[in-house]
Amino acid sequence: MKKLGAFVLILILLIISLNLVVADANETCDDLIQNQNETDVDCGGECSACIVAPQQNASKIENAFACLESKVAGKCSSLSVEEISLTLLASPSSIIDDCTAALKAKMSTDGSWSQNIKDTALAVLALNHVGETTAKSEIWLLNQNKTPTDLIWYLEQDSEGQTQCKISYDSQDFIININANKKIDSRAGNCLSLAQSNFWLQIASDCLNKEFVVACDQKFIATLLYKQQNSPTIYVLPDTKAGPASGSVSVKVNSKCFGSSSCSYEDSAWATFALLETGHEVSMFIPYLIAASDSNERYVPFSFLYLITNYPEYATGLIEEQELGNYWQAPSTPYNKFYDTALAILALSGSSTEQVIKARDWLLFQQSSDGCWKNSNSEIIRDTAFVLWALEKRTGTTTDGGVTYCSEANFFCVLDTDCPTAEKLENYFCPGLSTVCCQNQNLKSCEENSGEICTSEEFCSSDEIQSTEGLCCLGTCEIRTTTSACETVGYICKSECSETQETIDYACDGGDVCCKTKTTTEGGSLWWLWILIILIILVVLAIIFREKLKMFWYKIRGGGKKGPDSTTSSSPPGMPPRPGFPPIRRMPFAPQPRQMIQRRTPMDDTFEKLKKMTGGK
Repeated sequence: MKKLGAFVLILILLIISLNLVVADANETCDDLIQNQNETDVDCGGECSACIVAPQQNASKIENAFACLESKVAGKCSSLSVEEISLTLLASPSSIIDDCTAALKAKMSTDGSWSQNIKDTALAVLALNHVGETTAKSEIWLLNQNKTPTDLIWYLEQDSEGQTQCKISYDSQDFIININANKKIDSRAGNCLSLAQSNFWLQIASDCLNKEFVVACDQKFIATLLYKQQNSPTIYVLPDTKAGPASGSVSVKVNSKCFGSSSCSYEDSAWATFALLETGHEVSMFIPYLIAASDSNERYVPFSFLYLITNYPEYATGLIEEQELGNYWQAPSTPYNKFYDTALAILALSGSSTEQVIKARDWLLFQQSSDGCWKNSNSEIIRDTAFVLWALEKRTGTTTDGGVTYCSEANFFCVLDTDCPTAEKLENYFCPGLSTVCCQNQNLKSCEENSGEICTSEEFCSSDEIQSTEGLCCLGTCEIRTTTSACETVGYICKSECSETQETIDYACDGGDVCCKTKTTTEGGSLWWLWILIILIILVVLAIIFREKLKMFWYKIRGGGKKGPDSTTSSSPPGMPPRPGFPPIRRMPFAPQPRQMIQRRTPMDDTFEKLKKMTGGK
């Protein structure tokens, strides 16, 4: 009887646990929807669709800063260079001084941080952010540049018609002819060989540091093109040069990268960004970052490319890489969703696109109850600091938070390239990494920005900027699908709810009512489901434990003693009983004259009782 009681108890517990799982899956998000003010979230039909209510963002951010400060306070010196740097960039006011001192103390005498390029770049960004001098470290970074060996460079000359050109280098002149079909008839010395079906000249790898002077007898243009080895994509440098007939232009490959022994994409990206932020010319590093982006997707390269170049196509590409869950996670990323999403939002700073807003909401909804972001215990400080840097972009030049924002002074945060030097205001803060405070907005037309104005029925697929006509979409304007409040949170609009549904107070279009599936067994509407579940469980358990059930019932009915027909028990030929178990009693089943003798087994009694319990016949 003890075994029977244990069996029944296990069955009851299993049914209860299934009930809790189903109820939790159906009611959790409904509860969140009905109690937004208590949970600080707004939800859709699934919990993954929950987003943080805008009015609660400020308190969540402050909780995050409080959590970061509690993790870092008094421990700055024991943190990694990356953790300290990102913490300073996040700018939690109470620990800036301690972490600044700790970061400076870790600097080597050569100006680097353990000769690690990424760490040094992050440290330069952090110290520059809090107003410290980083000249020595910037020089060290610049000295780590290398020439990429995996880029192929081409020289292109073109004119309206057939022309003859002279290419000079190493005190030698080489004559080439460009035919009417634009093909070149010969190479130009050892440095320039015919390539790409004779349309261009390929520059030899050991000639990349040479200057080439091109002169033609017709008006012409000359430019450099490049590609990564084994990649079909070819890029053109933006500074195409034009020359008059019998005039000349000079071109020279100027391509660098960063790395300890060879080019490292992540090192190059962070170092280029750090040098750009400290006022250095970085155009020489951009070709490598662009050409090598396809083979380095794990580092979210479009984030860095948009941070460094401000080319709208990289913002568009970055937005298109957003996952369906409203976050970013690069293929084979060495980090995690929080890190990659923070990097993407950092690049898209100031953007008001729907995708970026949803990504911010996703981050705030993923925040732990203590205020931090936790992918693993070893990454809490790094990820929390990075997320806060991306979301807030607070100034770090003061420890008391006393800073005047550009907008508060009635000035304008615009791209650095759109603000004349005389109009730049250094004493006011702009949150965008590539923006400055400018006396005038200096707006361009949407056409000048190569964009378009979206109508009220459309939304922008990419980034938007201010123009003379209003918000200008730098991507494409797409039709906005109208969704009722009911459908927005994952329910269904119908003329009338079915018996398995109930109405809920969300608006529908056209006089329909909002219906959701009932999540309780009220009125017995789901009784059949539970009976089915119980029967399935019983059948499965009966199959799994059929042999033990036979013996169990046999012992109850016969006390384990040999019965009158035990002599008829048999085992298949050559199949002895299993060691440690009594012989299994099998009932013979053989045809008899004129009839089939039916014998009852213990399992027959079991299933008969099950039928009676479930009302079967």
